[in-house]
Amino acid sequence: MKKNKSKNKFTFRIVLSYLILVGLAVISGIFILSEIKSYLATDTSGENDVKFIKTGSLLTQLYEAESLSKLALQTKTKENFTAYAKKIDVVSAEIDSLKEVVTSDYQVQLLDSVQNLLKLKTYNNEELRRLKLKSEANSSLDVALAKFNTMELSLGKITAKSIAPNIDELSPKAKSVIEKLALILNDNAPKENHSPEKIDSIINASRNLLNEAKEKDALTQRALADKEREINQNDLDLSQQLRSIVSAFEQEIIAATHADNLKKQEILKRSTRLASGAAILAFLTVGIFTFLITRDYWRVQTYRQHLEEEKKFSESLLKSREQLISTVSHDLRTPLNTITGYSELMENTGLSGKQVGYLKNVKSAATYVDNLVNDLLDFSKLEAGKLKIENIPFLLPDLIQETAQNLEELYKNKPIELQIVIDKKLHQTLIGDPFRIRQILTNLISNAYKFTQEGFIKVVATVTIENNTLYKTRIQVIDSGIGIEKEKQEHIFKEFTQADDSTEKKYGGYGLGLTISKKLTELLQGNIGLQSDKDQGSTFTFTIPLKLSETQIASSEKKEINFEENKITLLIIDDDIAMRKLLHEVCESSNINTISYADFNAIGLKENLTYSAVLTDIQMPTINGFEVLEKLKSGRYSHYNKQPILAMTGRKDLETSTYSTAGFDTVLQKPFSKDQFLGRLAQLFPEIILKEKEQEIQIHESKSTLFSLKTITSFLDDSNEGLKDLIDTFLRDTEDNIEILNKATSTKNLAQINATSHKMLAMFRQLEATDAITILESFEKLKRDELSDKELKAKYQQLKNYVIALTLALRADKTINPDYTD
Repeated sequence: MKKNKSKNKFTFRIVLSYLILVGLAVISGIFILSEIKSYLATDTSGENDVKFIKTGSLLTQLYEAESLSKLALQTKTKENFTAYAKKIDVVSAEIDSLKEVVTSDYQVQLLDSVQNLLKLKTYNNEELRRLKLKSEANSSLDVALAKFNTMELSLGKITAKSIAPNIDELSPKAKSVIEKLALILNDNAPKENHSPEKIDSIINASRNLLNEAKEKDALTQRALADKEREINQNDLDLSQQLRSIVSAFEQEIIAATHADNLKKQEILKRSTRLASGAAILAFLTVGIFTFLITRDYWRVQTYRQHLEEEKKFSESLLKSREQLISTVSHDLRTPLNTITGYSELMENTGLSGKQVGYLKNVKSAATYVDNLVNDLLDFSKLEAGKLKIENIPFLLPDLIQETAQNLEELYKNKPIELQIVIDKKLHQTLIGDPFRIRQILTNLISNAYKFTQEGFIKVVATVTIENNTLYKTRIQVIDSGIGIEKEKQEHIFKEFTQADDSTEKKYGGYGLGLTISKKLTELLQGNIGLQSDKDQGSTFTFTIPLKLSETQIASSEKKEINFEENKITLLIIDDDIAMRKLLHEVCESSNINTISYADFNAIGLKENLTYSAVLTDIQMPTINGFEVLEKLKSGRYSHYNKQPILAMTGRKDLETSTYSTAGFDTVLQKPFSKDQFLGRLAQLFPEIILKEKEQEIQIHESKSTLFSLKTITSFLDDSNEGLKDLIDTFLRDTEDNIEILNKATSTKNLAQINATSHKMLAMFRQLEATDAITILESFEKLKRDELSDKELKAKYQQLKNYVIALTLALRADKTINPDYTD
């Protein structure tokens, strides 16, 4: 709790520091963004540029108007004056648009004065044009006077002009002489009909009129000159006004730029101060939280160090517990085997009724302790993750039937009906771990028997999900027993826990069965659950995935398989004498000839051998089964002509596909039964099988818990001689192998230990001597420095004790030795 609290506090501080930093960044960003907007708002360069552009456009328009004005005055045409007036209107519109962007009243007044000056100039230009037109009219008076002079000449009057047309270009003295000459000539000229006096009076009168007009025209010319001067002055005023406007605009832009710069500087100062303040605050925040987080980090590291130390201590405790359980369990098994073995021997010594009762109690207690030891070992292996799962072909219906019926026999005194319902889809060969499934079923069914006094127990196996290669199989164990209360159901799968404290006293048990079942189910990639009500019975359901097998095996409802006599010969290669003898017995009873070798290397390349198939062990001292396969298929052996090759092995670490890929036709996993063996041969040689007939198989079951004769007796006929002979061979061979192991463990000869253990395992597996099998399997894969000398010797001693107990039990078994007496 303290660790979680510290961790949450540490996380909270980290998150808080980041939130504060993000908050500072957001606030600073908002303020800086507002300053940037203010900075952009103070920038009036765009407006000033617009003013300059419009002012430049206005000047351009004025220059164009001036040009049109001069053109109109020179040509004095109405069209040019009209074009000038339109241009003035355009200029006036430009001024109006300029007024919209100026902000100074003074500038507006200047622009208004420009518009007034333009209007006045337009009016003056119109007046000037009119006066010039009058001036042109006055110039016609001079023409009229010239005509009058011509008229004088035509009327006989001689003029100075008529004598000298270029008189105006002559010097004044010459001009005076010529004028005097003109007077003399007029005085001496002949007189005609016209009266000179009359002519002179007319001309003089006309001249006087023209001279008066000319004098008036002179006044007009002076007025025109005054008007021109006024217009020129107007142009000068207009230019001055425009210069004043441009100057005012420049001053305004300079002032605005200066003000903008001042505002920008102020904004930059504020932004700098704000950014500096935010940076300082962020630095302080980072510093403070870095200190706090670092302090928490070191605390966490300290806590972690303490936790690691506690973890190591806990692991050492768990390891010690595991070693304790393992050591105590193994050490318990030796006296238990001795107790069981001698108890079985004592049963045949003619005891009284009371003594038999005492002995049964001893055996019952020994069985209880033995089961406890087995469960403790399984539980310890499951906790340590050392329990491995097998994947071998098996028949689930046979497994369920056999397990349930065996338990029914144990509880036959209880009025309980056993019901078994199995889905038809499950009546085919599946791949899984039958031993672990049997273990789960045994725990659940025995649990149901224990808590059910009367009524029924029902085992239902169904397929819930299926595809081409996988069946998701659900197995339910339903009983009509005492049931379990809802609030107590969650505790029953915990180790050493039962639903009620009084359960152990009333019904027995130690609370490991369901725990082991749950862990085994999970190891099989399945799940287990419970539905129950108080006094309404219970339903335990476990679901596991099972693969479909490509190789089918025969059902337990066996049919006798016999081959035609002398039609099949089997070449057997196995280093175990007892195993070869066992195979020879079953082959002989099934009309199969055998040729057997302990070592394949003893077979010559050109040896004259005739056989139908080869059966070889996989792991042998001098050569393994894969090498045998390779050598036979190399083509160097003249007696091998592509006959089928069968493998038999006790190895659990290889999949069936490994053997088929290597080239084996089929594989027999030890321990295997007679029917499995013959079934594989029947698949290889279906054409030489005699007509099958149903056989009532007699299975010899021993009451001993140290071994089982079920598998071995399936190889033999009903006579006990074959069984006794086989067991005698096994015991002699085991005695020799134990002595070899004794020397090998003393010298720590690992190769000898591995080879001898492997050799012994075959028959021990056939006898299902589980206690010895466990040690032999560990010896088979023993590696250097895996066990100390002391541990190695201790394991060997345990194995020797098991073998002694097993030997006593085998010799005392009535099935093997019907005439046995103590």
